[in-house]
Amino acid sequence: MAEKRQHRRFKKRYTVRFGTEDLSKSGFTGDISKGGAFIHTTQLIPLDSRIHLQIQLDPKNYVLFEGIVQRHRRVPPELRQVEPGGFGVRFLYPGEVVADIVSKDTATFELHYATAEQLQTAYARELRMGGAFILTDKPLRIQDRVTVALCMDFAEATAELEATVVHITLPQGNMRAGVSVMFADKKALEEKLKPYLPGAAK
Repeated sequence: MAEKRQHRRFKKRYTVRFGTEDLSKSGFTGDISKGGAFIHTTQLIPLDSRIHLQIQLDPKNYVLFEGIVQRHRRVPPELRQVEPGGFGVRFLYPGEVVADIVSKDTATFELHYATAEQLQTAYARELRMGGAFILTDKPLRIQDRVTVALCMDFAEATAELEATVVHITLPQGNMRAGVSVMFADKKALEEKLKPYLPGAAK
């Protein structure tokens, strides 16, 4: 099945320093987008690790990111000159970083919709019923209160809503851990989504 990417990727080679606690490891980008990058390196970081990255744009300028390691590409040593290995990383959005700083007691999640079509699909599948499924391995319990930010990236708009955990899905086989939540105010949910879903929320 073809990989579905939210953001266009560009083949750009930048020097990268990275690590979970410091910037002691190094590599270079194979491709990069506003949502993430693939880092060519032999120093793999465990999947789902949160890491710091420094991407050197030129001799004088660099940018700093935080990200989550999402996939590995392991290549035998004899083939690395032809096809370098490394790992894919998703850049954390500012809201995810700030949430860790200002919210220690209430879990905060972001659901991103790159296109109006993605939002419409999610609305038809679950949002119209007042709920959503969130992939997460955070330790939550039934009836825990959480904050969910619905990010309409295509319109540069965000709607923050309170919700309650109603079901917990444990990892099994290819199924990742997650929680099902119900929004506290379904009417408020529909009102916030209405401008981006013509005719869907009435």
